[in-house]
Amino acid sequence: MNIIQSFIKSLYSPRYTGRFRFKGIGKTIGYIFFLMFIASIPAAIILTNTIWTGVNQLETALNHDKMPDFEINDEGLQSENEDVHLSLEGEQGEIIIFDTAGQTTNNELQQNEKVTAFLQEELVFKNNGETQTFPYEQIGGFNVSKEDLNSYISAVDGLLLLVVPVVLLFMYLLSTALKFIGIFSLSVFGLLIKKASPIPLSYRQLWILSAHAVTLPTIAITLLNLLPFQIPWSFSIYWLIAFIWLYLIFTKLPIPKKKTS
Repeated sequence: MNIIQSFIKSLYSPRYTGRFRFKGIGKTIGYIFFLMFIASIPAAIILTNTIWTGVNQLETALNHDKMPDFEINDEGLQSENEDVHLSLEGEQGEIIIFDTAGQTTNNELQQNEKVTAFLQEELVFKNNGETQTFPYEQIGGFNVSKEDLNSYISAVDGLLLLVVPVVLLFMYLLSTALKFIGIFSLSVFGLLIKKASPIPLSYRQLWILSAHAVTLPTIAITLLNLLPFQIPWSFSIYWLIAFIWLYLIFTKLPIPKKKTS
């Protein structure tokens, strides 16, 4: 059975998943890397789109002919005229807000699908209903002017093809490492089930079963994260599904027949 078939079986068949206990450790480790690759695809697409869109929106806003000169420092957004509130339209219909007067309302941000807003204390990006904020206090005491931002964006724009893959690779390796830790934790729970089970299993087999048992909760949480709203208790939901699925796998294992003397 190839890795894709193992992946599909692990999603819906606890009985078939139980047969994977005879697989080798090497194949199981390869399966975990494959699982995390599949689970990382949506997040990678979203992150890549967010980075490209954010950079393009910021570049468009900074180069708008009516965007005034400004400086960002510890005190927030500063311009020559203290009380400025501008609402401009970009080349692709996006809304650009420049507000040192603190007059921007939440409704003004929400009524448009694509917004780049320079507010008093934070920079706000909105694209397709997703809003991200970047407080100015994160710059850590530095003064950043409009010209500085333009220079930074020009430099970043040329490095995106290099930076984005590196970031995605780091995220993939980090999530895979955390998955190995989670599988170990689940296998400890499997040891507790084993004590109450008549089925003899080595810890190696428990670990392999745990590695396949996390398939369903991993994909479930990946799909839930694609929803336009945040699911509460997703961490608890993940572990509940994982515990139940591992228990179901145990219940479907064949009980060895007692030897008759």
